[in-house]
Amino acid sequence: MVRASSAGGVSTGTGTKVDVTLKLSQLQNLCKRDPKGYREDYDAQIRRLESECGILKLSPQTPSPRLIELIQFAAAVSSSSYKGAESDRIANMLIELLVGGTETKSEQDKANLFMTMPASALQLARDVRKSCVSALILMRNKGVIPPLKLLELFFRLMAVVPDKGLREQLYKHLVNDIRNINKKGKRDEKVNRAIQSFLHRVVSTHVGEKGQGDEAAATDVAAKKATDMVCELYRKNVWTDDRTVAILASAVESKIPNVMRRSMIFFLNIEERMAEDQKEKEDDEWDASQKVNMHLFSRKTKTRQRHVQRQLKNRTKEQKKREGDTDEWLDIRDDPGVEACRKLYPAIELLRDPQGLAESVFKRLKKPRSVNYRDKLLMMNFLTRLVGNHELILLSLYPFLQKYMSGTQRDVTAILAYTVQGCHENVPPEEIHGILKTIAHNFITERCSEEQMAVGINSVRAICARVPSVLSLEDNTDGGEVSAEFDVEAFARDIAAYSNHRDRSVGIAGKGFMNFIRETHPSLLQGKHRGLKGSALHKNKVKPMRYGEQKVSGGVEGADLLAEYESKKAAHKKNGGGDSDDENDSDDESEEGDWKEVTGDDEEEVAMKFDDDEAVSDDEEAPELIVHEKSDETADESVIDLANMTAEEREKLKQEVSSNRIFSTADFIKMRKLVEREKKLKSDPREAARRKRAVARGKDFEELSDDSSVDSDDDQVHIKGAVNPYEIMAEAKRKRQSKAEKLEKILAGRNTFETTERAGGSTNTEKARKKNFLMSKSSRGARSKGRGKGGLNIKRGNPTMKQQTGHEAKKRRRKL
Repeated sequence: MVRASSAGGVSTGTGTKVDVTLKLSQLQNLCKRDPKGYREDYDAQIRRLESECGILKLSPQTPSPRLIELIQFAAAVSSSSYKGAESDRIANMLIELLVGGTETKSEQDKANLFMTMPASALQLARDVRKSCVSALILMRNKGVIPPLKLLELFFRLMAVVPDKGLREQLYKHLVNDIRNINKKGKRDEKVNRAIQSFLHRVVSTHVGEKGQGDEAAATDVAAKKATDMVCELYRKNVWTDDRTVAILASAVESKIPNVMRRSMIFFLNIEERMAEDQKEKEDDEWDASQKVNMHLFSRKTKTRQRHVQRQLKNRTKEQKKREGDTDEWLDIRDDPGVEACRKLYPAIELLRDPQGLAESVFKRLKKPRSVNYRDKLLMMNFLTRLVGNHELILLSLYPFLQKYMSGTQRDVTAILAYTVQGCHENVPPEEIHGILKTIAHNFITERCSEEQMAVGINSVRAICARVPSVLSLEDNTDGGEVSAEFDVEAFARDIAAYSNHRDRSVGIAGKGFMNFIRETHPSLLQGKHRGLKGSALHKNKVKPMRYGEQKVSGGVEGADLLAEYESKKAAHKKNGGGDSDDENDSDDESEEGDWKEVTGDDEEEVAMKFDDDEAVSDDEEAPELIVHEKSDETADESVIDLANMTAEEREKLKQEVSSNRIFSTADFIKMRKLVEREKKLKSDPREAARRKRAVARGKDFEELSDDSSVDSDDDQVHIKGAVNPYEIMAEAKRKRQSKAEKLEKILAGRNTFETTERAGGSTNTEKARKKNFLMSKSSRGARSKGRGKGGLNIKRGNPTMKQQTGHEAKKRRRKL
């Protein structure tokens, strides 16, 4: 009910209309309810805001106390009730207040728009600047301001304004805004391309400049924030395309050390960090599913019962998923095969020009005093990973790495690991020979310590594993094989002799190298060092391929083995071999051959058909049945035996099977197992002898096992091409590190003990442990504590004597 007041104004429940319009919070509510009715009051407050902004330009450091409230009111009302021209006018007013006035610049200066800002904008009060930023963020969240316009403004503020809290606020908003733009079903590629091109311009404009690397400079701050933003968006699976990787590739070439360092660290360990985030997410989901609110102390309703059932169902589903059981609880999205297909390529694999980037980084690395030693190690790590993953040819890299291979070099184990990273099959053996000689002269000598010798032997083994053509011998004109400049046979035998070294770490490294040579090129070793498997491989003339030589396959590897396996399996079933598949087939046949009950008219139809069949068959004479026995030749026509085939016939069979058949996932798994079994037969004489005895007994067919050989208990993330210095470290040092890691786990387990995480007070066991001794020394538990191995033990000479415990021990012995 509205009544007139004594002052002549209209009275409401909270006061007169004049009083209400003067309270901005109430006017904001009224404008949302009736925008047209309160448009005049809104315009009056906006004119007041314009006058306050004009006064603020004259004295930026002394703002009006009601200016912040007017800014928040204008942003909230214009973005909800007066969208369009009015909201754009308010947004431009706030932007002008932040940047210190209107600026008109040419297209040439738009790239450097964030570089400078007037002095009046820098003298603006911190509270006013923060309120303007919050108002613009509010208008952006309501969709009034386009994202790119606000992105350019906020980057300019981050680059110029030295306010740490403001930078964090702007950075967090920009990341969340881009994540909201790329939500499922809302992805806008046009906006993404515009934002990515702007960020690329921010980073790449500093590549060619000769900056001093000052972290306080505006250009450095903008480039660092842009790099951090792109790295975080990639890590959160928002931007994972090649355009994002191109931005970070430009950051690698930046003259600003921090930008270069952050982009290289991104390429080296982004997959590991994403795997850690995924594991944390799964652990959080698991912990949340295990907490079930049973509503024990609340009112029992149907809604709460459904809530409890839903929680129990989710807990069971997570339990099945964690155990790896395929059940009706699991969705197709939880299939491990589907999840493996969704895995991203490593970011370093998406580079557009890896050769040009590698040459640019190496050119900077070779300059003396261009970067400090830590950055130089980081650049070596990135460069060798890039060369190893893309198999680039950068021949001047290997002589450069040899300069750092000395026993007194700092972080020499990491440098050796980076050298292993940069080796691949396409590197000429002549380049690797120099590295092997340097390692042998500086590490694998008696003047070095045992730890250095072990590291050197492990490095040589890892390099030879990546470049097997180093071990190959060049063909001589006389028919023999001899190396051109490097005596590979003498080198391999000298290092294999360290398998009998007195130090345990050196002996383990020497045995590892000898086992590697046995599997790769056993002819290099002496007969006594080849072993059982090495002798078998030597008999089969196993040796690595020479440089430039490739093994070209005419079909899918293992297709011929799969054809032989399936043909023998079919013959085994036909001959009455017991198999689970036969039982299933017999069940299907029994189901198909069951009698069906026929009633009514169906019986008459069946009888009529039966009579017709008899009438037709009466005129014909029944043929005599002759038992025909198949000969062994006709029975074995369909069975494929690769042992009786030549290499050309086997290759032809492989091509035929590969071209006429579409393989399933199960077929590829079978082929992988069959190839592994064939390699095992060639390398292990015992397995070959066992197989030969089975064939002699008539057991030609051998079923494949269902066990997967790829399962591993190792929870670490293995990145393609990465070599950890821990892998080539000496055994003694690895043990020390593992002992330290165990101690860390023990200390961490004490903090996360089950009693400390349990809700409620301490248990009775904890209370008894902390109880005063004088209060518990006469208790029954204390008196009977040491009576297990005390005075009344069974004597060794009298095993028939019964031990007396408890009440029996206190009784008096009766005299006989």
